[in-house]
Amino acid sequence: MKKHIIHIGILGIGLVLGWLIFGKNEIVAPDNNSHTHSPPESEEQIWTCSMHPQIRKNEPGNCPICGMTLIPADNKSSENEFILEMTDEAVKLSNIQTTTLTSLGHETETLELSGKIQKNEENAASLVTQISGRIEKLYVNYTGEQINKGQKIASIYSPTLINAQKELLEANKLKETNPALLESSKNKLRNWKITDEQISTILSEQKIQETFVIYAQYSGVIINKKVSVGDHLKEGEVLFDIQNLNSLWVIFDAYENDLNAISVGDEITFTTTALPTEMFKTKVTFIDPTINPVTRTVSVRAEVNNRNKKLKPEMFVQGTINQSNNYTANQDTNVFVPKSAVLWTGKRSVVYLKLPKTEIPSFEFREIELGQTIGNQYMVTQGLKNGDEVVTNGAFFIDAAAQLNNQSSMMNRKVSDK
Repeated sequence: MKKHIIHIGILGIGLVLGWLIFGKNEIVAPDNNSHTHSPPESEEQIWTCSMHPQIRKNEPGNCPICGMTLIPADNKSSENEFILEMTDEAVKLSNIQTTTLTSLGHETETLELSGKIQKNEENAASLVTQISGRIEKLYVNYTGEQINKGQKIASIYSPTLINAQKELLEANKLKETNPALLESSKNKLRNWKITDEQISTILSEQKIQETFVIYAQYSGVIINKKVSVGDHLKEGEVLFDIQNLNSLWVIFDAYENDLNAISVGDEITFTTTALPTEMFKTKVTFIDPTINPVTRTVSVRAEVNNRNKKLKPEMFVQGTINQSNNYTANQDTNVFVPKSAVLWTGKRSVVYLKLPKTEIPSFEFREIELGQTIGNQYMVTQGLKNGDEVVTNGAFFIDAAAQLNNQSSMMNRKVSDK
């Protein structure tokens, strides 16, 4: 046991002595030419990721975020916090696309609206009886049947009318001495919609009629039949609900952001799947003042002539509003930007501009102010001019890269409010 301890102690002493001799000599005599081969720090190559330009390393390797192989970086970088520089590889991988702005982009803009044909509520009516009694006969019998004004719709037996006719005949006997009484009896019957012709028939025949015919006061199609033969009706009770289909409403649904582009009087062209080869034209007559809380849409109403009865209530339609008519006054100065180019962040609207004539792809962060919506474009009131080249695809990627690079972005605003 003692021998093992002695051997270990000798070995340890030998190691210490070797370090003191050789290690110390190495320290005392360093290689004076050791830094002649390393380039100055200012000339060192920087390596970055094509997808994450904020990654910068002194040696090649893989990106710690996405694992891609690092590539040599251009040491020239913009000091402007609003401008993000990217490699050509990054631009290709993120599929960045741009559009040059022009004032003429709105000329062909249209707003597409879907909708449905509805009954014109202004042309709805109810046919009622003016007197109480029992229905003896119906001249119209089913829902959907056409009724014309003045047409016979029913005959009614009414004890009230029988008594009124007796009064008329008695008053007629006293017409020489009391003409006012006769006129009063006639007016009583007139108030129940008994015609002068019917009254004259009663007086000439000197005979009481047990039933009277009810005539239609309006024209239309029966949409609700409410009586049958033998029913007892009170004065003013409804026999039929009718709807005149010569004029119909077309109700379109418009989203909130499209309302600025729609006005009363705008012309709408629409088609229906039932008549795919026909085009109908109408004008906006009413815009609902409230928003549907479920669909978040506003009803836009137009009226269409339907005397040929081609259109039917509940038909689905697809409408188009030509919006160019509203913006021709300033077509040389208006600026329009595609919706796909705009990033929303609360009250702010942001786009990225591709800077022209740069050695490497550069994109500028720009806050803008928007006006009305016109189809798939916004009118720009401040921040852009015609000829600017904006990013329409890949803007989110650029913004994310700017944020990771601690530059101005949607979430990293370095611009003080004015």
